[in-house]
Amino acid sequence: MAAGKGSRRGNNEGSAYRYRNGWAGQVSMPDGTRKTVYGKTKESVFDEIRTVRRAIDDGVPVVSTRMTVGEYLDQWVTVVLPSRVVAGTLAESSAESYELLTRLHIIPVLGRHELRKLSTAHVRQWMTAKLTEPSAAGLAARQRREEEKARKAAEKAAQQQATEVERPKRRTGRKPGPPKRVATPDPKPIKALSARSVGYLVTILRLALKDAVREELLVRNVAELVQPPRKDGAPVRALSDADAGRVLAVALVDRLAALWMVMLALGLRKGEALGLRWDVIDLDAGTVEIRRKQRRRLVGIDPDTGRKRWELVEDDDLKTRGSKATLALPEMVVVVLREHKNRQDTAKAAALGWHDDGLVFTTSTGRGIQPRNVNRWWDKVCADADVHRTRVHDLRHTSATLLFRAGVDLNEIRALLRHTRIATTADIYIDVLEDVRRGTAASMDGILGRMISGGNAAAGGVGPVDV
Repeated sequence: MAAGKGSRRGNNEGSAYRYRNGWAGQVSMPDGTRKTVYGKTKESVFDEIRTVRRAIDDGVPVVSTRMTVGEYLDQWVTVVLPSRVVAGTLAESSAESYELLTRLHIIPVLGRHELRKLSTAHVRQWMTAKLTEPSAAGLAARQRREEEKARKAAEKAAQQQATEVERPKRRTGRKPGPPKRVATPDPKPIKALSARSVGYLVTILRLALKDAVREELLVRNVAELVQPPRKDGAPVRALSDADAGRVLAVALVDRLAALWMVMLALGLRKGEALGLRWDVIDLDAGTVEIRRKQRRRLVGIDPDTGRKRWELVEDDDLKTRGSKATLALPEMVVVVLREHKNRQDTAKAAALGWHDDGLVFTTSTGRGIQPRNVNRWWDKVCADADVHRTRVHDLRHTSATLLFRAGVDLNEIRALLRHTRIATTADIYIDVLEDVRRGTAASMDGILGRMISGGNAAAGGVGPVDV
């Protein structure tokens, strides 16, 4: 055996050898690579190797003195988050969101720092940049779109040139003029992230570093020491009574009339409405069970275009524990759903091929509707109704707002929206509640005025007493 080499060890136990003024060792990783560790003595190297092996066996990130934040976060999103999804402690959609935002917004800026040297100053600088500078992810997306546009333009030009070579133009004796140039509008400026979005990123970083502290990879969580930005106090966006009436008039003659009516009447989230099946709706009893939602899941990257590929999946894990519930259907909604079912049965019988999943709201072939297509459809409804553009989710806010103004009890509205706590409902609709309270105060003024007037009349017309 060569001088200075450590003794031969068992398979996957690692090896140690002389390195500069100390020792170094290597251990095989699950992905086939080898990780190098360093120490002053051979035994300290073997201790470090055993630590790495335990971390691998426990499925936690492997850290070293030189490990960067980017290396740790990469292991966090590929090892820790999937294990929690399997264990049922984290929703798959949340894991996908954490991974996407970590790779887009956290790793590109903080990833170069050593994990154990990450400071509150680093986190504050990153947070400030996200609040004030154009989004790096937005700039990268624009560059990809421009490159794709340039590629298509080049292909179109090459195709036109080839066509002209095959079919030369006849001479007309007229000299062609210069090509017309159409002024290209300046692209819209890419804004910085909102305070709400940056706050969400800080929360993700806190969760990741909290796991590092739990696994004794860090002494403290520096992200917990940084105060996140104050969230935007944007009021709830809901349609006014007049706008809601115009939209409803257009929506009732739309192909997705039943979808709009269900979302407005029950305050359903878009994914919950798209995930409805006929087996959870009892039109005779006038009830519907909210049990699942429909969402998009990332399935890979197209190797040719580099674009993400998505698929529609059903998910039983709703937003909160109280989201699963049985709701009563208003009679008008029952009528609309019966008409919708009759039209769907007719389309199913006439279709050459129908993908029957039992969904209530489908495409013309029976498949689930892409959420983005619902957004586009809703934009058209708003445009036809001559109403300012709103989000599909604003139908949920409109439902609650209309009930508030009609005097429905706050707890009844909480039950319809399926919020876990009544405080959540009150916090979201605080501006609406203030309007209702002002209306209540005005009503009490009228009542008190009538009582005082009646009392004065009974007392012989004595005027008001100064207090």
